[in-house]
Amino acid sequence: MTQLNGEEHFAQERTEIWSRLTDADFLAKCLPGMERVESDDSAFLVCRIRPGFSFLKGTIKVTLDPYDRQPPDLLRIRVLSKGIGSFAIVETAVELTADGAATRVSWNAEIVELGGLLKPVSRSLIQAAARMVITDGWSGFKEALSQT
Repeated sequence: MTQLNGEEHFAQERTEIWSRLTDADFLAKCLPGMERVESDDSAFLVCRIRPGFSFLKGTIKVTLDPYDRQPPDLLRIRVLSKGIGSFAIVETAVELTADGAATRVSWNAEIVELGGLLKPVSRSLIQAAARMVITDGWSGFKEALSQT
């Protein structure tokens, strides 16, 4: 499957970055294309997002499910996206490392499964779209962090 990875740097201490990464309300503000949060007590965060992709119209339901938390070092999240006739499962590992008083975040995202209308879409297009969503997500996270 397709894997993406990268690194982000933050001036804040690791415990603050951890608390924001595990705060569903805070994360909801950071997601690109966010339309609304849906109440669902069985999941960490469920929301509707309008992606900006020509190959995917309408809104998609996104469910974030952290399945491994090792505070404040490691967070693993499973992301399930469902749209009309399509779905995707992405597993992401986020590792936080102290860098003096700052924090280095290393992340690795793997597209585990694509289904429906996403299945025939080329891997390079899926990878480019995923990279754009991840980049926009981290930008939103940094912007929201600067406003706290």
